[in-house]
Amino acid sequence: MYDYVTKDFIRTHEFIADEPSFKREYKNFRLSKNDNLPPTEEEMQTELRKNFATIFATTFDNYSQFETACNISEHIMRKYIKGSRKITMYSVAKFCIGAKVTVEKAVEMFKLQGHLISPEDYRFDAIVIDALKCGDSISIFYETCKECGMEKVLDKMSSYK
Repeated sequence: MYDYVTKDFIRTHEFIADEPSFKREYKNFRLSKNDNLPPTEEEMQTELRKNFATIFATTFDNYSQFETACNISEHIMRKYIKGSRKITMYSVAKFCIGAKVTVEKAVEMFKLQGHLISPEDYRFDAIVIDALKCGDSISIFYETCKECGMEKVLDKMSSYK
């Protein structure tokens, strides 16, 4: 999955943008009686919190190890798991990279967060995929973002610590 995404691809590819824009367009549509509604944002966040809790419990021995690997504080992680703070795209990236989850699992978790990974379109997504494939640490992930001139994204990620 995403075999073409490499650091060389990131350096040379023409992306639509550094990161996705979250402006949503709504169009009129009608549901028939038999249509199933997609999960709500709340249901997806709940499932994402469960994923965070399960992966945390099976991957890390303690919060200190977790904080070092993911650059997310214990305080914030507890809020994520309790549901008192929304899990952002940046937090999913940091968590998946720090926990060294598979690309497939990360894609699933991003979907639960509400973001469909598109490394062909967004530099951030390509960097995340490459970091996961290479087993990069969170610090190498940050270095790659910095090398690609993504200081604004780094600023946003530091606010989710």
